[in-house]
Amino acid sequence: MKLVRLSSGEEVIGKVVENEDSITITDGYSLIPAGEGKIGFMPFMAYTKAKDGITIDNKFVLFIVDPVDQIVDQVREMDSGIQVASNKIVGI
Repeated sequence: MKLVRLSSGEEVIGKVVENEDSITITDGYSLIPAGEGKIGFMPFMAYTKAKDGITIDNKFVLFIVDPVDQIVDQVREMDSGIQVASNKIVGI
């Protein structure tokens, strides 16, 4: 799992395959600022039929980095469809 910054300013996290002149992102999510230091996730190009991923020319890629573990864990939870219980105490 990698985090990609595009020249548009958009940040996408997903599985990345690097090719000679492009990258392909599968299972991608756009990172959206959610206020107060929080980040939201929206499926990348959710309105398309790009089942096998999205290929982006390298001229539109600023950098590719490893995301922090907490974000990777959140994305994996979303992809699995399994809800993981919070470790927060709930008052009765």
